[in-house]
Amino acid sequence: MQLLAQFVVNILAFLLLLAILKRFAWGSLLRMIDERKERIAAEFRGIDEAKGELEKLKGEYRERLERIEEEARVKIQQAIQEGRRIGMEIEEDARVHARATLEKTKEAVTLEVAKARVELKEQVVDLAIQVTHKVLQQNLDEETDRRMIEAFIQEINKVGER
Repeated sequence: MQLLAQFVVNILAFLLLLAILKRFAWGSLLRMIDERKERIAAEFRGIDEAKGELEKLKGEYRERLERIEEEARVKIQQAIQEGRRIGMEIEEDARVHARATLEKTKEAVTLEVAKARVELKEQVVDLAIQVTHKVLQQNLDEETDRRMIEAFIQEINKVGER
């Protein structure tokens, strides 16, 4: 019986303790557990939101990188086309310059040939005048004529060799 009494006292003490705890501490204890549960849930939501934001940023960076790469390809193509255009312009300028130089050279050669012809004519005229002058000063006979003509031909050959 003593055991039963002790058992009943323990049960009554437990129920009394339970009533006191329920009245004074149970609400606070449940509130603390709810708050902790809410904090943990909020942290998980924050982690999920951060993951979502991270995935979103990752996608945006991927899109930006693709756009930058595309822009770089376009700019490289434009630079290549511009380089080709400039190369063609330089090549055309070089052709024009070469043609102009060739024309100037042809004109200079033509002018030099014309000058040489004029000088040759002047020398031939001078020689003819000299020969005529010598002929008029000498008595003309066949042998003298022959010597004078040979001398004239030699003079013309000398002028032609220069």
